[in-house]
Amino acid sequence: MDITVVQVTSEEEKMKVEDFIHEHFLPDMPLVEAFGVGNCPPPRPSAPRTGAKDFYVKAMDSQGRTVGVAINRVDPHPDTESDTPPKVKKLIEFMEFAEEEAQLSKLPEGTIELRILSVSKEWRQRGVARKMAEESMRLAKAAGFEAMRVCCTSEYTARLVRRMGWREHYRLAYKDYPKLSGRDVHLIPTPEHEYLYYYVVQL
Repeated sequence: MDITVVQVTSEEEKMKVEDFIHEHFLPDMPLVEAFGVGNCPPPRPSAPRTGAKDFYVKAMDSQGRTVGVAINRVDPHPDTESDTPPKVKKLIEFMEFAEEEAQLSKLPEGTIELRILSVSKEWRQRGVARKMAEESMRLAKAAGFEAMRVCCTSEYTARLVRRMGWREHYRLAYKDYPKLSGRDVHLIPTPEHEYLYYYVVQL
């Protein structure tokens, strides 16, 4: 497999990463299907939404085509705009509930989140995601971070980081969310993708 993994630095290339996410990541995200928001995706940002210590990584094939991307963020909170569709707001509330229940504030202060890990369909199950995760860990350690966490809403990502030695920090069954949160929401999990997980690794 001839794959090159590099850090993305220019604003133009970061916007291409955002485009990749909207094309390959969001449509296949099990959580999107569970909440039934596939027909109302979030708007494409007009500029990369990154903090000073956040960084992007991409994987390219031998022709220089992007086949995978990873976004690493210190503050993963999404912005909830006033015109956000109600179903999308419910998804955001779910993520915020999981984050609070996971007590992420108790993790080391120098923790960064592997927020998005996405590979195009034709390159999945070929080691691309692992290479990007490894490069993200290397860059995070070089930048002085102590630990890295990942929120897995897909069982595939959870299996990957388990194999890489990450420790399970928290899990939430989608079916239990309405009762635990007291919210009136009906989720239909995709078969095999029935949990949200947080995994952590020391760098």
